[in-house]
Amino acid sequence: MKIFIDKNIPYVEHLFADHIDQIEYFSDEDFEIENIKEDSVVVVRSTYKTHGKKIPKSVKFLCSASTGEDHIDKKELNKMKIPYAFSTGANAIAVREYIFSTTALMLQEKKFNKTDSALIIGCGNIGEGVYKTLKYFGFNISSYDPYKWSTNSNEDLEGYSLISLHVPFTTPLESEHYTEKLFSSSKFKMCVDGAIIINTSRGGVVSEEDFLGLDTDQHHIRLISDVFANEPNINKDFLGKNLFGTPHIAGHSQYARYQMTKMASEHIDNFLGMNDTEKKNILENKIVNFDKNVFDADIKEFGLPVSLMLDTYNPKLDHFKSTDFKKIRDNYNDRIGYSQIIIKGCDNDADRISLEMLGFTVQDSQK
Repeated sequence: MKIFIDKNIPYVEHLFADHIDQIEYFSDEDFEIENIKEDSVVVVRSTYKTHGKKIPKSVKFLCSASTGEDHIDKKELNKMKIPYAFSTGANAIAVREYIFSTTALMLQEKKFNKTDSALIIGCGNIGEGVYKTLKYFGFNISSYDPYKWSTNSNEDLEGYSLISLHVPFTTPLESEHYTEKLFSSSKFKMCVDGAIIINTSRGGVVSEEDFLGLDTDQHHIRLISDVFANEPNINKDFLGKNLFGTPHIAGHSQYARYQMTKMASEHIDNFLGMNDTEKKNILENKIVNFDKNVFDADIKEFGLPVSLMLDTYNPKLDHFKSTDFKKIRDNYNDRIGYSQIIIKGCDNDADRISLEMLGFTVQDSQK
């Protein structure tokens, strides 16, 4: 069976080695799924939307190497009895690392203090992980989720200096607690002066029009966006008013992208009734010698090992021009994840636990 696969999905030659002769690559810009004639499997990214497309019956399985699902018209696929799958949860670790590094950056730049209050909105796999980790490090952190356990019973934003959004995009027709324009003018005005809002969920969760319309003299809100309305043709003015923005790559560490492609290959093997052959991990690791003095100084001043975290990944370095959104996102494959950092020389058990809580790999001191 033919396998059509987006050319910008990484690690395909390695993870799809058993199918390499069946693969035909495409670009999401000019791929016409309607024209597929022979029985095929199709593997897309979150950049390819199926809504409004006439998917032929020759498409026997549709797989998205992504965790987001709103680009796939599941209702239509169900109607046509075409099975589909996603790489659910594969990028959660990378998004958490993005939040950790962004928090470290705000601490280092004195825009946020370790004694300030922070709020996580959305307590799924990502939000819950961020909450638990920052709580472990002693931060004054709260959470809100109308569907899951959380510390707060409502959306009260009063007193929070940092707010991180981890919610799906839902409309009023889909949910009582819908998230479309969750942050609009009224919510912005509830925030404390200088509040930092980090959005790694979906662009439509924040009203870009209302944010652009805010009088910064009266409502000083610092927004950090990884997601935007109308991607890839994003609003230049909105991006420019952000503290900084990144091109929808919060979940794109090497580790996460490897896991997303690996999960897609496993879905396809299962659909074809094949035994998945275990592949050797080909990701690069980086060995770092533990600096106890720097670690202790950072923990004392900031509450987190900000030097190590920002040396591993500084999200501000991924700030971009609006016209470069698609080009950068399509080719973003070089970011090393925390788990790919192998820390040598850490002999203190408490320090080891702290590093591992963040996701770093700590080498056994006897090695």
